[in-house]
Amino acid sequence: MLLAGVAGAEKWTAYRNAPFTVYTNAGEKEATEALVTIAQLRHTLSEKFGKELNPVWPLAVVQRKNNAEIGTVRLGRDGYLLTLPAGPVPVAAMEQLALLLLRENTATFDTAIERGVARAFSTLEVHGPRVTLGAAPAPKDLEWARMSLLLTDPRFSGSVKVLLSNYGKGIEGDAAWRNTTGMLQKDFDKEASAYLAKGVFGTIALTGRPMDPRRIRGEELEGEEAKLLLADLAGTAPLGGARALAAENTRESLEKAWRANPRWSLPHELLAKLEERNSDKAQRYRRAAELSPRDVRLWRLAAEHFEKAELMTEAGKMWFGAERAATSAAERAQLRETRLAADRKRVEAEEEERRKVQEAEARELQRLKDEAISRVREAEARANAGGSKTSTAPLVEWWDGPKADGNLQGKLLRVDCLAGGKLRLAVGADLKTATLLNVADPGKIVVTGNGTVDLGCGVQKTPRVVTVEFVKATKEVATVTFMGAR
Repeated sequence: MLLAGVAGAEKWTAYRNAPFTVYTNAGEKEATEALVTIAQLRHTLSEKFGKELNPVWPLAVVQRKNNAEIGTVRLGRDGYLLTLPAGPVPVAAMEQLALLLLRENTATFDTAIERGVARAFSTLEVHGPRVTLGAAPAPKDLEWARMSLLLTDPRFSGSVKVLLSNYGKGIEGDAAWRNTTGMLQKDFDKEASAYLAKGVFGTIALTGRPMDPRRIRGEELEGEEAKLLLADLAGTAPLGGARALAAENTRESLEKAWRANPRWSLPHELLAKLEERNSDKAQRYRRAAELSPRDVRLWRLAAEHFEKAELMTEAGKMWFGAERAATSAAERAQLRETRLAADRKRVEAEEEERRKVQEAEARELQRLKDEAISRVREAEARANAGGSKTSTAPLVEWWDGPKADGNLQGKLLRVDCLAGGKLRLAVGADLKTATLLNVADPGKIVVTGNGTVDLGCGVQKTPRVVTVEFVKATKEVATVTFMGAR
C-alpha cells in the first residue's frame, strides 16, 4: 500500500544496482539512466585503477520533483544519501562521486592528480553499455587537461592503467611517470599545457558494463519505506543497520556491526578500546587503518600499541602506513623520522634477543661440559674405590659415548658451534690442513687436561695442543685431552 497523506501522497519508486539505488517520485526514464550512469562511472574508474572501487556505504540517489539543488553526499540512517534534480546526473555530482570512490578505496596520493581524475570522469557520456570519456568540463584547467591527455592520447592510454594503479597504491613521483609514459611529470605537464591552450580535445571509448536502462525494473515503496525515506531526507530517521548496532557500543553489538558492514572501520576502532592487551588493541587498530587507509590517526594508534606490546616489526609497518597516509610533506617527514626510530628500536631489540640466546646456548654448553667432567670424576672415583682391597663394589661401565679407534694430536685451532648444540673441531698445524672432527653431543665426550678446559666457539685466540680420540668411520670425537700451551 502506498503512503497516503505524506508529502502529497507521493509515489516513490526504487531502481537498484548494488551498491547504488535511485529513488524517484519523477520519471522512470530519468531514474534508470541516472542509475546506469553512476554504475558505469564506478565500473570504468575501477578498470583504470585495477581494483573494485566501492563506497564504504551503499549509496542512495534521490531524484525529487521540482528539486533543482545538487546535494552533497552525506551519511543517512544506514547508507549514503545524495539528492539530485530529476534528469541526467550533473557533472558536479559525478565529480563528487568519483572523489568518494577514490578516497575510500585508494592510498593517499597527489590531490592535483586525484582532482584531475575526478574531473576527467565527471563528463562521461553514457548510453547504456557505450561509454565515452573526454568531453571538456567548464571551466577547464591543467589538472583536467593532464588527465584528459593521459587518458585519450593513444601514446599514453595504454599505460595509464599502470600509472593510476601505482597512484592508488601510494606509489607516485617521477619514477612512476617515467616508467609508464616515458617522461617526467614536469615534461608531461608541458604537453598538457599546450593541449589545453590548443583547445582541441580527444575522446576515447571505454569498455562499459552490459547495461540497458530499459531493462531495469523499479519497485514501488510501501508506506513505511516511503516514510523512512522522507525522514532520512529530513535527517530525522533513527539509525539503522550497522550504525544502530555500533551506537550500542557493546562488544557483541560492535562485532555484529562490522559483520553487517565489513568495509566500516569504526566498529574495529571501538572494539580496540574494549581490549585489555596491547597486542589485541593493536590488531584491532590495524584492521581499522586497513579499512581507512588515509586515516593517519588509526595508523598511529596501531603503531603505538604494537610498540607497547614490544612487537617492533609490526609497529614499523604501521608507522610506514601512517607515513603514506600523510597529506603534507612536513607530516610525512615527521612520520618518517618516527618510523626510522622505531626501526632502530627493532634492530636493538633483535640484537638483545640474539645476545640472550647466545648466552643461554653458552650456559647450556658449559653445563654439558661440566656434567661430562663430573661423570669422569665419578667414574675415576669408582675405579679407584674398586681397586682398593677393602672395596667389594663391582666396577660400573660408565662410558656411553662413541667408541674410539683413532687418535690425533695437534692444535685446537677452531670450534664451530652448530645447530642443535653440535660442535665441529678443527685440529692440526693450521686451518688449511686441519682435520675436522664432529661432536654430536658435547655431553657424551670427555674433556680433560691440565689448566683451564675450554671449548669456546670460534677461532681459538691461543690454540692449545690436544690429543683427540675419535671414531675413524664417522670422525666422531670420544675424548679431548688438553696437553698445555705451546
